[in-house]
Amino acid sequence: MIRRTVSAALLLRDGFTGAVLKDASATRCLLDGRPLSRPVWKRDGYLILTDLSPGEHLLCICRSGYRDETVPLQIREGAPLEDTVSLKPGKGYRFPPETARVSLALRRGGRPAAGETVWLGLQPRARLKLAQEKTEAGGAKAHLFCEGNASLLPIPGHFLLTDQAPELVFLRSLNEETGEFFPPMALSHSRGALFVPVQPYRADDAGCVQVLLREPGTLTGFCGGAVRQALLTAGEQKLEWKLED
Repeated sequence: MIRRTVSAALLLRDGFTGAVLKDASATRCLLDGRPLSRPVWKRDGYLILTDLSPGEHLLCICRSGYRDETVPLQIREGAPLEDTVSLKPGKGYRFPPETARVSLALRRGGRPAAGETVWLGLQPRARLKLAQEKTEAGGAKAHLFCEGNASLLPIPGHFLLTDQAPELVFLRSLNEETGEFFPPMALSHSRGALFVPVQPYRADDAGCVQVLLREPGTLTGFCGGAVRQALLTAGEQKLEWKLED
């Protein structure tokens, strides 16, 4: 009997709607530039990678209707990686008329911030907040409260915790108002801190990021340790954010 060791479990999502992508036959993967041999697909949308050598790897995920997504993987022996990957819409994707199309220019020191990664997301209809008085740095669990339907939130997934000490966190699960984080939260946070679902975007050589969002609303971004916001309307619009040196 051949036994495999799980190296990474990646949940694939539609980066526009947030829906889990479960059709494995429509997805092609390259690992370190070579076609991925024997990928394991679970019915719930997880891509399972097995028997990877410890260290850094690059996974490229290709799917019709979406842009190719390159994901850096840091594999540690005995500690399987768990993450979500949001595929951005590409050629052939059908958008509703209320779509907000944003061209975001990132500038640092008066120059384009080429290659900069910015985390972006709309403030959700279901507002997830920290319900306990305070969390301590290194906390893996916290009491949370959701105003609205929690099933609309992309859990597991990446969230921006917005308060005086903003932080990107990975919310692994939410059960009976108890949230579990992996890795644990690095900073301390206070009651009422809002969790905004976000995904990463990488600026091109001109420092620009093209973002397509399902509806108008408040765009929240995190880059260079700072939180920024902008009110979006339907249709096309341009934004410029100046980053601190």
